[in-house]
Amino acid sequence: METKQIREIKRSLEAQIQAKERERQAGRVLLDRYAVDIREAQQALTDLEQTFERMTAASAQLDAQVLHLQGEQERAMKRLLADNVYFQHEYEKRARYYRSFLTGDHPESRRIAKLFKDRRYKGIVVYPAAVHWQPIQRPQHFLMELAAKGYLCFFCTAEGTEHLLEELKPNLFLLNREEYLLPVLQSMHVLVLNTWLMQNAWIDCLPQKTVWYDILDRVDFFSGYDKGMLLKHHEVLEQAKLVTYSARSLQEFTAFRSDAVLLPNAVRPEDFTSKTSPAGVPDDLKPVLQKRKKILGYFGAIEEWFDVGLIRQLAAQDVEIVLIGHCGIDREPFGANVHFLGKKPYESLPDYAAHFDALLIPFLVNDLTNAVSPVKFFEYCAIGKPILSTPIREVIPFAGPGVHLVEAGKRLDLKAILSAPPSSFQNRLRDIAVRNTWRERVEQAEQEMMKNIDCAPVFANKTFENVIGVFTATFFNYQGTDFYSGGAERYLIDLHEICTELGYKMEIYQYGNFPWYRKFRGIDVYSLGDGERHMEQPFTVQLMTDFNMAYTGLAAEKFALNLYSAFFQAYPEVAHPSIGISHGVAWDNEHSQYENGEQFWLSNLRFIEGARNVEKLISVDTNTPNWLQTVDYEAAQQTVTIANYVEGEEFYPVERTGDRLRIVYPRRLYAARGLYLTLDIVDEVLTRYEQVEFHFVGKGFADDVRAVEDKREKWPGRVFRYHRDPDEMHQVYKDADIVLIPTLYSEGTSLSCLEACASGNAVIATRIGGLTDLIIDGYNGLLISPSREDLLTAVCKLIEEEALRERISRHAVAVSKAFAKKEWKEKWKRVIREKLGDRQALPPVAEKRTMEILVRGPEQVRHGRVAAQIHAALLRGDSVFVRPEQEFDEKRSFCRYQILHPQAELTFVPDEIVDLRME
Repeated sequence: METKQIREIKRSLEAQIQAKERERQAGRVLLDRYAVDIREAQQALTDLEQTFERMTAASAQLDAQVLHLQGEQERAMKRLLADNVYFQHEYEKRARYYRSFLTGDHPESRRIAKLFKDRRYKGIVVYPAAVHWQPIQRPQHFLMELAAKGYLCFFCTAEGTEHLLEELKPNLFLLNREEYLLPVLQSMHVLVLNTWLMQNAWIDCLPQKTVWYDILDRVDFFSGYDKGMLLKHHEVLEQAKLVTYSARSLQEFTAFRSDAVLLPNAVRPEDFTSKTSPAGVPDDLKPVLQKRKKILGYFGAIEEWFDVGLIRQLAAQDVEIVLIGHCGIDREPFGANVHFLGKKPYESLPDYAAHFDALLIPFLVNDLTNAVSPVKFFEYCAIGKPILSTPIREVIPFAGPGVHLVEAGKRLDLKAILSAPPSSFQNRLRDIAVRNTWRERVEQAEQEMMKNIDCAPVFANKTFENVIGVFTATFFNYQGTDFYSGGAERYLIDLHEICTELGYKMEIYQYGNFPWYRKFRGIDVYSLGDGERHMEQPFTVQLMTDFNMAYTGLAAEKFALNLYSAFFQAYPEVAHPSIGISHGVAWDNEHSQYENGEQFWLSNLRFIEGARNVEKLISVDTNTPNWLQTVDYEAAQQTVTIANYVEGEEFYPVERTGDRLRIVYPRRLYAARGLYLTLDIVDEVLTRYEQVEFHFVGKGFADDVRAVEDKREKWPGRVFRYHRDPDEMHQVYKDADIVLIPTLYSEGTSLSCLEACASGNAVIATRIGGLTDLIIDGYNGLLISPSREDLLTAVCKLIEEEALRERISRHAVAVSKAFAKKEWKEKWKRVIREKLGDRQALPPVAEKRTMEILVRGPEQVRHGRVAAQIHAALLRGDSVFVRPEQEFDEKRSFCRYQILHPQAELTFVPDEIVDLRME
């Protein structure tokens, strides 16, 4: 029998055996799993290898396709060039792209627009994208110097895809995505530096521009040259106000422009004066210096015009040669002592030049290089070290101490050149640099502009300091010759008073035929019209949109506040912060007949979207928000009613004497205000009542004025027509007994109605628009339907019932006190302060002086001395109005530079009148 001890040992052994078996089985599971993992990994590796092979094959196929497409592109370009249509094809493609940015709201454009706010500058200068900012060459230097002289400059580059806007120096901005600059400049005048003809695809999108065409290379040198490019060259040559060229050989491309100015390249000597750089020796130059040999240096492009033979000849003379710049040629022919260091920033070039013993201009001599004025030559002169140059035409005149002409294959005593004492040439070189500065070149270009009156608009832009802008359809007529003295215009005059009291300058922008500028009672009024956008063409929705976009581009991010009078001018785009003004429902005319809902919506889209676009809508009556509430409840809730007003201290009743009864129509002379409704009852009323006379007080278009004149001629001494300025209207009402407000459509809370009530007149008004907010029928006036019968009945009733006239008159005065101007102003001030938030008004901007200059005619205006006087006044910030004795093209006007018609009347008294007619 097994003992207890043996059984325990047996159980222990069995347990151990079972554990080992479990371990063996677990191991087998792991091995199986590992085997599966290995097989899966092997399969994945196989799949990966196959995928890689497929991708390699696809890549090779793609490379072949790219090469094929590149070949097709090259062949297509050659065909286009052969057919002389390549330039035009590429130009039109770019132009379409640029034009697509003239509409729509672009955050990038708003960012640019902010730069103009509260900033002063001589003029705006743009160099459209053609080259990168580095290396710094002729266009970059022009803009740096112009910025230093007070111009606001934009250098555009095609580098990068993200929007770049960087202020490199005061007033000098580096910008990519130049398309976003276009909307901002649509209502400004721009001086455009044009060096590459393809830039004109961008330039031609600017309505107001002065082109400075700078010919810096042979036109036939540029890629894509064909007859189309040559045609564009001649077109720009003819239209440019300033033409310059950089080398004498380029004069052949100035053709008929005898006024073209030779403007060779130059240098900023201060950038190249000897100084110890805190960076020390550039790292990539240290290995060259360690060889302890003389160093010949070059900086600039290394392209097909590079004289390889000369470099190899120089390299054989136990020197090191350092070439800085982009290399576009094969490096294979050069030895180990020729070092290509690549492109370097302009600012670091003196750090390299400090270690050079001589400087190179190794250009092949041909038609191309003979037409080049090398910027580096003048930079080398400023450095003050020996210069070795091939005999290109622009360098030959400078040959002498320090400037050595060298040619490949000809003997050169390099050792003697390198061992010459600096005293024998350094002063001469630096004198050349000092006499050829970029500052002097830009000064010369500016003087050319100063002599040319066609450049006056460059200096005539306005600034955007503390401005509240108003966009309206009309304040003056489209020519800027006649002030519209209607209620909406008088409303803006009083708003100007409020803005002034708050410390802001209110300016009005309106539709027009050309970019005129006028002043009226201290208000600056500008036309947004130009050569393409004007009111002499058919009035269409597109034209309204064009004016809207012009204002938006001008005002966005520049004005402290934007007022839209009327609010539907804020369609399709709006500049914020914004307030719309409804002077009443202006779209309730005879055309308001719709066959279906879609037609209604499309016809009223401008009004509905305009109300939605503005941040707040001020309505002069309850009619507008009530109408809006039927189509857009939310827009109606954003509307605040501030009724029109009357100045009780100006308009008040006086005792009337005499036996004549005066009926006054104190409105603009046109159909919407009930002119013809009134004219239609004149004969019957005057025949019936001998003591009655009619007074038509207002302006109108020729046909409407003629209709009144016909009545005046028929009823001499009983029908009168005249106009009174707003500050004279109080006397018109004091002399009136009955006042007619017989509006047919487009009416708010009429100022004329309120002024008549305050003056104690018996008022007859139609039930149109906001007139029902003012007149309680039979209490403070008679409220009628807009018909001849109702008007005639009401007039006869008031003529015959003196007691009714007197009762209505008393009540009218009492009701008018609820519309006090003081209360109206306080309500508006609260609204404006609310919109401006914490923004504090800047100190008041000094009022710009106005100068009227009298001249004989266009030829005298073009005289250099007269032009210089005009430009000097513009640069002081004055506004200049030129009045010739002979008619001159008014459409050459822009902003603060205005050419008047010889008989034009100004609505202000100039601060100064200068008579140049005898000069």
